[in-house]
Amino acid sequence: MRTIKKDETLFIKDSKTNKVTTYNGIGGNSSVEHYKLKEFFNSLLNFDLLLETKNGISKAPIETIFLPYYVSQDVGWVYLRKSFSNLDFYKNFKEDFLDYYLGITKLEDKEKRKALEIQLADKNQKYNFYLNFEKNDTVIESSKLLDDSFKGKGQEFINELTNRKASLLELENKYVKQSNQLTYNSQRLSVISKVSRNHNHQFPGKDNCPICQQILPIDTKQIYEYYQEENDTIKIKEKIQSENKKIQSELNSTNKKIEELRSLLAKDYHKHIIYSDKNITLDEWIKTQANIKLDTSINENIGKLAKEINDLKEELQSFKDDDDIQSERFIKNKKFKEFYNINNIKLDVPKTEDSRFNYVYELSSFPFQGVELHLAVLSYHFAFNKVINETENIHRLPLILDSIFKEDLDGNNKEKILDFICKNRPNDTQTIISVADNKSKDTKIEFFKEKFFKTDTNLICIGNSIDKESILKEHDKSLNEILHDTFEIMEYL
Repeated sequence: MRTIKKDETLFIKDSKTNKVTTYNGIGGNSSVEHYKLKEFFNSLLNFDLLLETKNGISKAPIETIFLPYYVSQDVGWVYLRKSFSNLDFYKNFKEDFLDYYLGITKLEDKEKRKALEIQLADKNQKYNFYLNFEKNDTVIESSKLLDDSFKGKGQEFINELTNRKASLLELENKYVKQSNQLTYNSQRLSVISKVSRNHNHQFPGKDNCPICQQILPIDTKQIYEYYQEENDTIKIKEKIQSENKKIQSELNSTNKKIEELRSLLAKDYHKHIIYSDKNITLDEWIKTQANIKLDTSINENIGKLAKEINDLKEELQSFKDDDDIQSERFIKNKKFKEFYNINNIKLDVPKTEDSRFNYVYELSSFPFQGVELHLAVLSYHFAFNKVINETENIHRLPLILDSIFKEDLDGNNKEKILDFICKNRPNDTQTIISVADNKSKDTKIEFFKEKFFKTDTNLICIGNSIDKESILKEHDKSLNEILHDTFEIMEYL
């Protein structure tokens, strides 16, 4: 894969398919093209770090893909995790960043576990409430005793009352249907009566059309239809009137039965309600049934909640709890300290026993200044990269150290740094370093290359170690092929 950046446009060429993908306007962090580019890198490197913002959880910015493998010239040699700015905007950034690259847990897992723990606490609270309510509520206990005394007689009363109520409901429904039918017939009879009266004023050849006011035409067929319609109207009126008479009779009979059944229900209720056993009335027993139902509902909820609590506990077992995370962090801290202290010995960095300056999860600054600080930061990054290298399923990128001679270093310290980098550089990826050199004074580039890096080093001298600000200059023919390929990529259609 080859990448070319021109202003805010990035060209990426797939070395397998030779396809070029262009991202225009990647400068804005909130731009669509920037988001598409982030998705590309996430997919390419299987990178799925999530970070917390004030609005919730979001995918980590592109910078975090490169952060463990880049030390910037300006602040990277002074502050940790500051080679890219604005990352402190994310809540708990250091912990989430380190957890991800050291393979401990993902923020997504933490959020799921937290949500399950909240659910579990809520279920436990409800479970305890129902359990204590049932144990401490004396009304429910008294209701259970009353229920045993009246279980047979009460059920007999309820069955009798239920049957009579069902019969009453059936009669009431029948009464409503008959009333509706009578109302319908009455309305229909009214309409037919009006039609009949109008019909008497529309004799063919004599009366006017009610619409156009013209005399209705006369012939034998129309006269026959006229009398036929009149006879039909009379028959329909007689039929409806007969039906209404029958329906009214049935209504009266149904209403009488309803009144009789209502009276029986009132008598039955009064008769049963005064029945008593051991000075306890059936009325009191009926009132206890609500408490019995409540007790049944509580027991059902207790059983349901117990199962849900058990299911949540089983699901939580698949997640790391806080103790598990702290235990794993402690292991990583010890591993880092081991590598870091070895590096410090090689670089002559003063030893300190304070955990704040030895454990990767506590380190944010160093108790050193000047050259010692510079060497301590170098030691830190090599130790951190070594721990990452031992972590499964974490992407690896070239380790880039910009301006490794940033401090006012003497010759011995320069050689110490180069010797350390050469002997401890990662074996699974490239290491890229930049140094300042001046041929017009006392050039050391060739000496450094020969002494420390030899044949496996690619040396690029900007400005031939003489000119300042000369990254863009006239080039020799050796760069023609690279330049040609570059334009080919940028002009890809």
